[in-house]
Amino acid sequence: MEKSQRRRSVESNEQPIRSMDEIEGLADGIYHTYNKVDTRHVTLPVPVEDIAEHHLGYEIDFVDDGIFSDPEILGGIDFEENKIYVNVSVEDHDGRYAFTIAHEIGHHVLHRDAWLKDNTDGNKEILCRDSRNKPQIELEADRFAAALLMPAEAIKSITSTISPRPKVNSIKQARGLASKIIKEGKLDNVSNTAMVNRLIDLAIISDTIGYQRGINSIYKRRSLFSLFLSRIFNKIS
Repeated sequence: MEKSQRRRSVESNEQPIRSMDEIEGLADGIYHTYNKVDTRHVTLPVPVEDIAEHHLGYEIDFVDDGIFSDPEILGGIDFEENKIYVNVSVEDHDGRYAFTIAHEIGHHVLHRDAWLKDNTDGNKEILCRDSRNKPQIELEADRFAAALLMPAEAIKSITSTISPRPKVNSIKQARGLASKIIKEGKLDNVSNTAMVNRLIDLAIISDTIGYQRGINSIYKRRSLFSLFLSRIFNKIS
């Protein structure tokens, strides 16, 4: 399948800005409807691949051609054909792969309806995840992915069982705590960097540690309002 690059700008007012609490609630909700259990008793690791394929009806396609020949284009979603595209460069990295799938699920939950309503010109397009660019809708999908893969109540519960509770005053100590939580929770589809950032977001560790950069680094100290352009590529079958 060939894919050409035709970009279209998306102004920030085309999509409503979602609050963190709203995104957390929607992520909990998608897991709740998938598993039909109280989200306080989630099964970890969260099976995002199964949620995408069997709950939401998406086909997952691994690609390395066209726009995906760029390894920084990690994934994409086609709402009309119910396909999630994953760059083969992340296929063998459990944390990157799961986060990319969870990110695309975030687009489905947060942006699908408005996207389909706006895209009335008949062009087939893919909304893509580029690790270099973080406009509003990409930040929201990343935050959704973190909330889905690392449910707040589950992470807090695991943290409370770690004794003695380690002091966290440095990034080395933060990564140590993140590793313990990943091990205790059997969260083998979550990267250490993503967990450190999630712990900061949940105020389990201080934000003075600083959000960590990496493939799953999802938090920027810039206002969402300043991030108003997205990279959207036209798909030609």
